[in-house]
Amino acid sequence: MREPAPTSVRTGEFGRIDISDVPVPAHVRTGTATYTPSGRVFLLYRHDDDPHGEDYYRAAVVDDDGDGFREIFAGRIPQSPTANGIRHMPFVDNRRVLLGDHVLEATPDLDSCENADLVGVEYPWGLAADPRVSHHWSEIIVSPDERIAWTTLRKDFTAFAALGRLRRTEKGYVIDGPTVISSAETFVPDPARAGFSRVRPTLGGEVKQFVRGGTAISSVGDGGRVLTDSVIQDLTEELVVPVTRAPGYDETTILSPDEQLGIVMSTRASATTDLAVLGLVPRPYANLIGRELAWAAYIYAVGGVREFRPGNVGPVLVDIERSSTDPSYLGVPLISDDDDWVYCSPMSWHPDGTKVMWMEMVRGSGRGGDPTMRIRVAHLVDRPPSDPVPAAAEVPAVPYGVTGTDAERWLATDSRDVRSARIAGRHSGYVEYEREPAAHPEVASRAELHFVDFSDDGRSVCTGWERVTSSPVDGTVYEADLLVRGDVGGEMKLRLEWSGLADGARIRFEPDESGRPRSSGHARCGDRLIRVEDLTA
Repeated sequence: MREPAPTSVRTGEFGRIDISDVPVPAHVRTGTATYTPSGRVFLLYRHDDDPHGEDYYRAAVVDDDGDGFREIFAGRIPQSPTANGIRHMPFVDNRRVLLGDHVLEATPDLDSCENADLVGVEYPWGLAADPRVSHHWSEIIVSPDERIAWTTLRKDFTAFAALGRLRRTEKGYVIDGPTVISSAETFVPDPARAGFSRVRPTLGGEVKQFVRGGTAISSVGDGGRVLTDSVIQDLTEELVVPVTRAPGYDETTILSPDEQLGIVMSTRASATTDLAVLGLVPRPYANLIGRELAWAAYIYAVGGVREFRPGNVGPVLVDIERSSTDPSYLGVPLISDDDDWVYCSPMSWHPDGTKVMWMEMVRGSGRGGDPTMRIRVAHLVDRPPSDPVPAAAEVPAVPYGVTGTDAERWLATDSRDVRSARIAGRHSGYVEYEREPAAHPEVASRAELHFVDFSDDGRSVCTGWERVTSSPVDGTVYEADLLVRGDVGGEMKLRLEWSGLADGARIRFEPDESGRPRSSGHARCGDRLIRVEDLTA
């Protein structure tokens, strides 16, 4: 077995944290892992002599100290062309694991498995064959009461989240009561001002974890900023609450069993790739143009870092209450001391709340084959956890969910692009929003915000503009010239240009035709200043 190299981190916030590898047999290749409800590790992996280029996998359970390794499955796990690979989401019964298009059923359970069967899952609405769909699921999660939630990606670069209840039949699993839980529309008429609009909460996102006993979902979604945030979407009312407020790029947050801590996929500990220059200055409705930035930001801060760009993607351990309220809060980075290793999903918590696990890969090792992976565990030695949040006794229907024929009509309609809107400040001024969607991927989309003495609270007033022009092929340009006056003033005067996605979304610093640098400028909020020039290409 590969021996772990444990390290200890002393923190003022969480006390001592011991970090080590999970030892696995030498023949295990490209393993990914998650904690099971019993506290063991479910491992999905390959052998060196397994068929290459085929959907052939093995599954095992092992203790997180490397003892008790036991293979429970070996065989093909067929994948639909529109599935996003394979995930592993254990059911609370410790007997089944949701893989995406299949459920792995162990008899009698995962820990003492004598037989394991692969059982198919049929997704509703004909998603797997829908010509508008690029991925009928990109992420999947399962709740304590056996509901499933998933995110579907469409070819027009839109997405929606849905949920339903898994039911076992003789032929496999079906999803009863499928319900769309994403926003049907972003803007609604402002009843107090003719010709103006109000912005509804942006529901949906990339689902990551059922929380609050199954009555809410932790997602990568819209926290109101130009970059993505971790959010919690309530399933009992139309409410989305940010879990992360740092100015840079934050994605997945997996909450501890007591939901007091979280482990976050974040670039906040990677100064040269953290796009905090875009999020430092608080301003209203920046999320409306974030859609045009999403892919460039992801490829730059995540995909490119895993492939070739120096930097890291976390993870970071946070206190959920502080993370949800304080934009300056950083938490404790759990990144490797060896710069060659980069975070990968998934992340999971031990059921006793004292340990958290994630994956890392060697940067660039996935080129042309399977990446070199390792499993990392952080043990929170000094922090006694509180009781886990119990499963809700009853989960009502989602009041804003779209079901039945309404959902079918909703899904059969092309994305609902609003080309322009005017939003009034509650105290003064307004915001003008304009968007021109791309007709196809080789044509750039454009979105722009103009702030005209906008203020909701009478203390902070925003003037100026920001805009994004984006093409997956030719690249993305973000520009801003805006000023925020108030108790904590700020300004943005910057231009950022990325190359196309296939080129790794490199920041272009070279001069343009007029001799000016393609990327330059700064953002300032209070006494903090961030410069574009401090980012790496």
